[in-house]
Amino acid sequence: MRRRIQKSSYSYIYLAIFLGVLTGAISIPFLTRAIAVPHFHSRIESLRIAQVSPSDEVESAQLVKAKDVTQGFFDSLIAGEYEAAREYLSPNIKEYFSVEDIEKQWQRVLKNYGAFEQYKKIRSTEIFDTYYVLMTANFENLIADFTVTLDSEQKIVTVDSLLITNIQANAEEFVDALSSSKYGVARGYLTPELKESLLPEDLEQRWQEIVATAGPFKYRTSSRVVESSSSDALLVNLEFAKENRSFMIVFNTLGEIVGGDFPQTLE
Repeated sequence: MRRRIQKSSYSYIYLAIFLGVLTGAISIPFLTRAIAVPHFHSRIESLRIAQVSPSDEVESAQLVKAKDVTQGFFDSLIAGEYEAAREYLSPNIKEYFSVEDIEKQWQRVLKNYGAFEQYKKIRSTEIFDTYYVLMTANFENLIADFTVTLDSEQKIVTVDSLLITNIQANAEEFVDALSSSKYGVARGYLTPELKESLLPEDLEQRWQEIVATAGPFKYRTSSRVVESSSSDALLVNLEFAKENRSFMIVFNTLGEIVGGDFPQTLE
């Protein structure tokens, strides 16, 4: 039986620099888990109202193009044409995603959702020179909603879907992506709020600042849930050449990263 994954309400915390100082607590990558715009709920409600409200106005050429770009991107993924799919990305995002990265993320979607069956609906709207396309599709296991964000040049900057996943696995995969210089993939684990302010190059800069202090990264040693925490938080212990560090990562109820910190050097 197919089921529609509903996004529950939750509160966000914000970061000063890179997941730098944790300021609060709260409750696929590239193809990620939710829409990269500030004030998510108010924006997405506006998006839905704009899409379903009756109107006598003819859809603009730009909105038609945004839908065409979105479907072309997914058509390429479905056909296994990952190089073609990559060409739909904005230049600053494409720089951080290889063809292999895109294939891996799409295969992850198929593993969780099942085989793609058909498109149900594709709707688009424009907010402040940014285009948002909501694409609903039937997969073998469920009906999934993808929100695609395109810039003013009609290039894709974010693709999100709602998928609740294991936060421990997400925390470890996030760190693994950073340590292997897969900054575009790492960005996919962030909430929409953070993706708005943190591009792959920002994550690269923050990670390199850590490496400059702690030395080259060696490996991830362990991870555990933070005890007595009022939010979903994990500590991931990392070994660098000069010192070991503990990285605290905080998640919302969808398994998206809402905050984090390198609180201290491990003794």
